[in-house]
Amino acid sequence: MLKRLRYFYKYVKLLLSLLLIFISHHNSFSQNKKTLLFKHLTQENGLSDPTIRALHIDKDDFLWIGTENGLNRFDGTNCITYKKTKYNRTNFPGNYITNIIEDKNGDLIIGSQSNLVKYNKKADSFSSFKFILPKLQKNYYSFPFYIDKDNKLWVYLAGEIYNYSCNNNQLKKITGFSNGFQFTPKLFYNELDWFVSRGVKGIYLNKIEAGKEKSASEFFMSSKKPNLISHVEDAYISSDTSIWLAGEKGIIKLNPVKNTYKIFSYYKTKPFIGTSIAKYPDKPWLLVGTNGSGLLLFDLITERFITQYKHLDGDPFSISANYIRRIYIDKKNNLFLGIDRYGLDYTNLNQVIFPRYITKAETIDNDISRILKLNDNQVWFGTKSSGLKIYNKDLSELLKSMFKGLGISKLIHLKNKDVLVEINNGSFYLYKTIKNKFYQLKVAFPNKFKGKIDIHQIVYCNGNLLAATEFGVAKVTFTERNEIFFDLINDVNRSLPWNNTQQIIQISNKELLIQTYYTAMYLYRFNNGKFNYIKEIGRTPYAINGNIILNGNLYLATTSGLLKFNTKNISFREEILIDANCSSITADKNKNLWVGTSNGLYFFDTNKNNSVKYTTSDGLQSMVFNPESIAMLKDDQVAIGGINGINLFNPNKTIPYKSSGCPKIVSIQINDKPYHKAGNSVTIKKLNLNHNENTITIGYSSMDYINPIQRKIKYKMIGYDNKEVTVMGNSELRFPNIPSGTYNFELTDLVSSNKIVMTIIINAPFWQKWWFIAIIIIGLILTGILMLILYLRWIKHLQALQIRQMITFQKEDRKRIADDLHDDLGLKLSSLKHYLLAGDINKMIQSGELRKLSAQYIDQALHVLRNTLINLSPKTLDENGLVFALHDLVDNINKLKIIKIHLDNVGFNTILKNTQQYALYRICQELINNSIKHAEAENIYISIVNRDNKVILLYEDDGKGFDYATIKRGYGLSNIEAHIQAIKADINIDTLPGRGLAATITINFKAKTKTLN
Repeated sequence: MLKRLRYFYKYVKLLLSLLLIFISHHNSFSQNKKTLLFKHLTQENGLSDPTIRALHIDKDDFLWIGTENGLNRFDGTNCITYKKTKYNRTNFPGNYITNIIEDKNGDLIIGSQSNLVKYNKKADSFSSFKFILPKLQKNYYSFPFYIDKDNKLWVYLAGEIYNYSCNNNQLKKITGFSNGFQFTPKLFYNELDWFVSRGVKGIYLNKIEAGKEKSASEFFMSSKKPNLISHVEDAYISSDTSIWLAGEKGIIKLNPVKNTYKIFSYYKTKPFIGTSIAKYPDKPWLLVGTNGSGLLLFDLITERFITQYKHLDGDPFSISANYIRRIYIDKKNNLFLGIDRYGLDYTNLNQVIFPRYITKAETIDNDISRILKLNDNQVWFGTKSSGLKIYNKDLSELLKSMFKGLGISKLIHLKNKDVLVEINNGSFYLYKTIKNKFYQLKVAFPNKFKGKIDIHQIVYCNGNLLAATEFGVAKVTFTERNEIFFDLINDVNRSLPWNNTQQIIQISNKELLIQTYYTAMYLYRFNNGKFNYIKEIGRTPYAINGNIILNGNLYLATTSGLLKFNTKNISFREEILIDANCSSITADKNKNLWVGTSNGLYFFDTNKNNSVKYTTSDGLQSMVFNPESIAMLKDDQVAIGGINGINLFNPNKTIPYKSSGCPKIVSIQINDKPYHKAGNSVTIKKLNLNHNENTITIGYSSMDYINPIQRKIKYKMIGYDNKEVTVMGNSELRFPNIPSGTYNFELTDLVSSNKIVMTIIINAPFWQKWWFIAIIIIGLILTGILMLILYLRWIKHLQALQIRQMITFQKEDRKRIADDLHDDLGLKLSSLKHYLLAGDINKMIQSGELRKLSAQYIDQALHVLRNTLINLSPKTLDENGLVFALHDLVDNINKLKIIKIHLDNVGFNTILKNTQQYALYRICQELINNSIKHAEAENIYISIVNRDNKVILLYEDDGKGFDYATIKRGYGLSNIEAHIQAIKADINIDTLPGRGLAATITINFKAKTKTLN
């Protein structure tokens, strides 16, 4: 008997333990309700076909989507299609994709209804598998499903399963027991000893030994048990003894070792057809796709369905439709659903931290206006047009609805635990807790006020229930005749500039603030039962929707943002903490703030003075929250309402989800044209470009499937500008006219700090390369040496030419001197000799004629000799300079009266070098000589001036002139030009036949010259 009692005790204890586990597990799920917010990828967003057959995430986090009409690559934002057309029939996969797997190199093996191909990721190209068997030459069904430890591919081909060696191109048949779908129990690159194959009906369990089929067991296809025959769509292999099948019977739990099974055909009371199945990560749950019943969540411990996700009209975050063909979950817990005829739905299982309640599926009007925790068992929700909704404490059950078709304006919890309810039509109801009944109240104001009066706020202050109304502050009381009376407080209202009051805020036991409607804030003190006006605190041109006092600071949720004021010194220096239209506010037990706004929900850390923003991607009912629709519930839960229901969450467990994304380069353009020379943009680590390929456009993806638009990415082109720039979401970055050099382009995800680096080398043109520069330098040196040699030779040639010219000039001068001496001096002396020889000398001596005639001839000879010496080197030029020498020359010529010379030197006061003076003097001699001998001129005008570091000599005559371009260069002109070159001067001769001659000689000075006193 005692032994039986012990067994009974153990049995009861086990049942109680299981019951406790079940209850705790059930409560755990219900208290942490999973709200899944789905995004959608359709043909409008680039998907090639709405019916999805295969899903796979590759090593770079791209989602590959196989459809019935093309292959797609998706990065969370952009969808690229790879589709077989008449231009690429050879190597592209067939458009009906069956399965996608990935090898160690990151290349994809893609099965289709018409071939088996391999995608080379680095080259961004496809290649077909070439098989020897005749039936595998073209248009054959393929389904790749495994790669073993020997790197051999396991694949279903045209009705049979093969083991294929890529090294020697050998196919080895394994079995014919299959209908084209396989499921394996092991990860890739292990030894495969068994797998599950789908049959026309039921499944085969294929056992393998030494690379050959050992046996093939049939399940759910026996004609002896027709009620168990089931078409199987998908399978999840939990262990060797537990296989979960999704099919027309719902889901089936099969133990293939014991040949036992259990069927789950109903969700609640309705049968369903299973179409896909997957293990929920880190939870003892299964995700079950159905045909018509949406997505079901199944608990493996209790073996019960615990929730359902269905398409909801009007809810863009629900699944697109209720027929789910494929379920795929990646390592980051991104959930992808292939929705039959609707495309792809996707979300993240860890993303939602704000579960949603009171959805449109539960009530048409879920626009929440007020929230009130009545007690530990009830929560009240006022709506804009559907009255009052009363729920149990965990919001799992709607207990009662009141005031249907009406809007709730206020829910005021009174001190006696009763509730005051204001309807949006201005009527009031009092809920008496003891009687559990609502009583309509008659609204009473002083006699002078009639009609509906706006009540902006009702709040307790110093134990009194006060109301802020359009006529001022009023004290609220209740009468035994079910009447609510608003008694205006004259002490307050008489001191207010405007009686339309909006907010009453108690900041201490004796002080309160009163805000008039969108105008100003005033301070009052409460003494001896009266309100005393103290002062105006400041202007407040905004509405206050809520307030809370923490650590001596007043936080106001206003239409102008979250404002902070100091209550200790009653200062009104406002500090804007959140720049948004704030509608509601509460504080958690850590004294941090939660603020509902018209642009999401904010968490504000009062110690660090920073905020975190949450959006609909985090599970919020919407981005808009309603004024004063927030409340603290049991177990530190916060309920906050908006235009699309409420969110219920525990602030202490609310941790923002941060996915570990890494941005990827998805496109490269060079000079604004797509660049494919280096292969796939995703795999490129280095770009080697020519000098003229220097405008680079880099397109990148944040690789975020949750909220790609808000994902913060930092980029930097090291070596170009070195600036770190933060951008949001996916984008294209253009870098124009990059100079030659080596650069590193960095993309960094600011959430996960993951980054990628691509090296960009822009080669310099050949004229900037070292070898070309070296050749140029050597060439310049050689050219310089050659030019120096040629220059020295030219200088030597010029010197020789000048010597020859000097010799020629000397010969000419000697000849001229000889002519002068012969013609003049010789003639005079010869005449004197003949005269002396012919005459009687004694007679001539006695008569004195000899002395007279000798003196005459000797004077003439001396005059000729003197003129010759002056022409050679005038003594006046050496002693007194150019001006005196010219004057002497002009005076001597003018004495002959053969021509009239006019000399002007008034503007000349510069001291010239001896060579310059001598050259100018000789040039003047040659010009004068030309004017006398050839031009037949009557007047000569010579002017010499200095101006702007120049000496200018002007020479003019009124002779007959000549054609300077055609005239033969005689001694005179050649002599002039030689002197001009010798002093590096410029000469301009202007003459024509019949116009005389004008010559301008200019000497330029680089440095300052001395001037005459």
